[in-house]
Amino acid sequence: MRWHFIGIGGIGMSGLAQMAVKQGIEVTGSDRDYTKPENRRILDKLEAQGIRIYPQDGSFMTGPVPDTLIYSTAVEDSNPDFSAGVGISRLHRAEALEKLIELAHFEHVIAVTGSCGKSTVTAYLSETLANLGEDPDCLNGALCKRFRTGNYAGNYRPGNGRYFVFEADESDKSLLRFSPDYALVLNIGTDHYDKAELRRVFREFLARVRQGAVLSGQVRELLEEDLPEISLKVFASGIGGNGDEAVLRCRPWTHLDKVYVDGAPAAIDPELGDRPASDRKGINNMMEIAGIHREDFRIESTGFAAEFAGGGVLPLPSPGEHTALNALAVLTVLEMLGFPREKILQALVRFDGVWRRFDSHGITAQGAAVYDDYAHNPEKISSALRAAQSVASGNVYAVFQPHGFRPLGFMREELYRDLVKLLRRGDQFLMLEPYYAGGTTSFSPTSLEVITQYRSLGPEERFLHMPDRETLRQYLQNSAGPGDVILIMGARDNSLSDYAESLRATVTQNG
Repeated sequence: MRWHFIGIGGIGMSGLAQMAVKQGIEVTGSDRDYTKPENRRILDKLEAQGIRIYPQDGSFMTGPVPDTLIYSTAVEDSNPDFSAGVGISRLHRAEALEKLIELAHFEHVIAVTGSCGKSTVTAYLSETLANLGEDPDCLNGALCKRFRTGNYAGNYRPGNGRYFVFEADESDKSLLRFSPDYALVLNIGTDHYDKAELRRVFREFLARVRQGAVLSGQVRELLEEDLPEISLKVFASGIGGNGDEAVLRCRPWTHLDKVYVDGAPAAIDPELGDRPASDRKGINNMMEIAGIHREDFRIESTGFAAEFAGGGVLPLPSPGEHTALNALAVLTVLEMLGFPREKILQALVRFDGVWRRFDSHGITAQGAAVYDDYAHNPEKISSALRAAQSVASGNVYAVFQPHGFRPLGFMREELYRDLVKLLRRGDQFLMLEPYYAGGTTSFSPTSLEVITQYRSLGPEERFLHMPDRETLRQYLQNSAGPGDVILIMGARDNSLSDYAESLRATVTQNG
């Protein structure tokens, strides 16, 4: 088989293309942003696997003619590759994935879906399975840091065929193509459809699940009583929920990594855990009785930890209550699969994280901390903002670039309601103009229009429009200082991560 992927540089299409190569399919692709340097982190990996990539101008027909064109919902009917490939059969990417799953004959297929967090949880679940000694296959809508090895970009991991974990998309209802063995439904938000339609879609999806499903409390409540007769587990949607599948609290956490005595690393007392073992002997013990610690200095790690109702404390890979709930979701699924809780917790703690999910980019020359996140809808923006507030001793400068005009128009009212509740005195929300990747003839609303509306509703000083990134850079340099956090948010545009990195202070030869 020969498959040609239209828009192969996209996060979903590029992962699917790598999976097709693993199944022995000859793959080519095209991308309209082929020459943009921020996309090379994915495209270079695809070419290293032998995938030939063309400009998106129909020139792929000069090579071996493919049997099938693979496309996504974002590809317009007027796309040059469609025009050049008249007569060639077409498969939507969900249909292509359905076919690849059939070809692979996985033992256990696990679909992760929901309006928010599914990419992070897909990575979390897959990596935890690997830490448990399994060899999972994974297809994700994000780059898993641990899976970015060799010729792989990080959104696909080849495994031994026992477990396959993948992200199922509800935005275009393509999740209804799949009949997984297990499903994890994290949440249901009104990003794309009203609640009545969402209820219908997810009920229909769960009816296709073969063995078991894990639902958040919010999902279980929305779906009401009409659910299929499969094994079901429900985990709490908020901190402090009831039952064993709940997070009691999410708290700051400090861990002693190393103590130095006389300039050398010292063994840490296994019973006390916070001082050198030498403090139990001789003169050091006498000094300890007098309240004097015999040490030069110590190195400590600080972060956040989740306490689970069913037992166990887990250090979290990043701040935020949503991170604790993501860990809870993974824990609940793995317990359904039969793994013991103690081993799951040991495996969860080694999660390396996902690219552009609250990634730290150091500090600016003025002393503000910089983070980068893929947040692009009200729920995700709120979660990222809360995480930023939890690590900021000063103000948060929340920068958002919408991932299109239509999504901005859809979310504008709900986003304002959420921001008014969350933004503290001194915090600011700064909006860049939408990222345009084609596919629309309507360039409305603009960010300027939305921010003007927000400012009229108030508080005026908390909402600012940024016409371009250079203006934003100058504003942040003049405004954000020590203790403040700069949070860069937005989807689809890989250059946002590079922009966040460019805000980092650099050390010159002169200091």
